[in-house]
Amino acid sequence: MTRQEKGLWVTVIVLTAVVLFMGSWMLFSGVLFQDAKKEPEVDSLAVASVQDRAITEEEWTNELKKRYGSEVLMTMMNRQVVELEAQAAGIKVSPEEVERELDRIGQGYGSKERFLQEMQEQLGLTEDMLRAETEYRLTLEKIATADIRIDEAEIDSYLNEHPDQFRPQKQLDLSFIKVASESEAEEVMDRLENGEDFAALAEEVSIDEYTRDYGGRIGLVEEDDPFQPAALMETARTLSKGDIAGPIRLEDGYAVVYVHDIIVPETLDEQLVREAVRKQLALEQAASLSELESRLRDKYAARMVAGIPGKPLDHK
Repeated sequence: MTRQEKGLWVTVIVLTAVVLFMGSWMLFSGVLFQDAKKEPEVDSLAVASVQDRAITEEEWTNELKKRYGSEVLMTMMNRQVVELEAQAAGIKVSPEEVERELDRIGQGYGSKERFLQEMQEQLGLTEDMLRAETEYRLTLEKIATADIRIDEAEIDSYLNEHPDQFRPQKQLDLSFIKVASESEAEEVMDRLENGEDFAALAEEVSIDEYTRDYGGRIGLVEEDDPFQPAALMETARTLSKGDIAGPIRLEDGYAVVYVHDIIVPETLDEQLVREAVRKQLALEQAASLSELESRLRDKYAARMVAGIPGKPLDHK
């Protein structure tokens, strides 16, 4: 999985999972299609309060509907029309295919287990949510590429032109402390050697606004990550798990780096690589997945027929 794929995939899955969660919650609460301007019932359950003013469940739900109602309904309609099309075309996604896809995505995080853990800890996405979204995306891709054929010569040509795309990259799990001067970096090293905690020290003295509040944690990055300071990565690549090094001269300061872990992914199976290339080339020839969803909504007469704040009726 490339860095661009990784970022895009996570963004899509987070947005979709959040929308699906809100949709499910509002649907089962029985208030999705209530009038958003209706005054809350006297006995509506209070979910929060500010001084002596209660915020009721109905008020909360109506606000969610106003802000996200159309997106939730659109997502729910997409799920249904894709399921109808898959049934009509005899298209299925097996649990094994979902598992292989999660394994492939996990390569970008060092392992599937680490990927699932990071999604849970950082974004609150459960394994079931990730599996459901993966199954949906794979189903949509199968529908989009059902009539497209890619021969072996095209795959060979692509692999010859992009020899490093599917080469597993060693990954480093890093934290760092950034300071303004070399003397400050030396002081940081002294304090660490005297037993102070790296994360606590980073929160106290680091001037990097993006990582300071997280104990200096950069997280898992590929060894040639172009978005990290070159000098920092050059030093980190020479270290072992558990090592701390510094001072490191940066363009705008000095750093001390800590290597939490080093992950060397397993070599990808050749057949799985060829299948990944086959799908990628087919998707390049297919309509975009969002366009396909729109076509399927038209095909199965999916319409918004409830009044959604800010959206017209019969919105496709």
